[in-house]
Amino acid sequence: MNNFIKITFILSLIASCDMETVIDLEIPQDPPMIVLNGVLDTDTTISVVISNSVGAFSNNNPAFLPNAEAFLYENNSLIGQIFPDTDTAYQVNVYGDGLQITYPMYVYKINHTPTKNFTYRIEVNHPAFTETAIAETRIPNDLNIFNIDVDTTLDGGDITRLNFSFNDDGTKRNYYMIKVYAECEKEVDDEYGYYWDYEYLAEDIPFYSNDPSFPQQFNIFDEPSGYSFEGDEVIFSDALFDGQEKNIILDIPTYEYKFSYCDTVNIEFSTFSEDTYSYYSTLNNHLDNGEVNIFGGEVVSVYTNVQNGLGALISRNTQIISLK
Repeated sequence: MNNFIKITFILSLIASCDMETVIDLEIPQDPPMIVLNGVLDTDTTISVVISNSVGAFSNNNPAFLPNAEAFLYENNSLIGQIFPDTDTAYQVNVYGDGLQITYPMYVYKINHTPTKNFTYRIEVNHPAFTETAIAETRIPNDLNIFNIDVDTTLDGGDITRLNFSFNDDGTKRNYYMIKVYAECEKEVDDEYGYYWDYEYLAEDIPFYSNDPSFPQQFNIFDEPSGYSFEGDEVIFSDALFDGQEKNIILDIPTYEYKFSYCDTVNIEFSTFSEDTYSYYSTLNNHLDNGEVNIFGGEVVSVYTNVQNGLGALISRNTQIISLK
């Protein structure tokens, strides 16, 4: 009797494995919306991308909206209409099912440069959509940066240390980004060793830091470099130094390009609005989770400040500290 029960159970498992059940799921499709994306900066004229959204299960790609009506307001006063520039295409990459799809995207432009401490609003209408997409952001104020110092003697000259300070505004939460840009040239032997050739560098360069306000990527005791952060840009908040004087130390490896080889070395120091920090933080979390599919990570919603639409209109005040 027991053997009969066991055989019956095994046969039922085999039968269930051979059967395939198809279930029709009606997944609600989100209606398409206007997507407005742009970064307003105090050192560039205003340009934004206006496109349409697509559903998560759609086979379509976001597309540029060429006939939208977009208007720019500064402190609630109309500056003018923002017009499309279709002369220059920007290549946008979309990833899905392990494939990369590239398609062109264009921008809307207006010859107007944002001003610090001003509020900007963009309103977008399009005949295919019933609601006006609206987004607003405020340009942060300048910072007084002082105690700027460059030390080229560390590790026999293979490390250049950049050091500077600023006072954080304690009346509100503040967000910052740092990049280091260099243009350098050096003489090297050619591959045959017969004459001198020149190598040229012009790019954002990586730096190291143990600043506790930076994202802690490594345990300094486990990391051979002895640093907790490494990268060519860093985004951080004033959570650990709210309202205080803050000192920043950046160590730049210069094994190949020493400070003396460089004609230009700039620190690009940007102050962010809160919506900008929220956008970058959620975007990084979204990208870290990988491609969204049944084997991918959990979906992370990317921050948006666009009413009746999607995307983000964000702002920053960028100051260039010229070291050389």
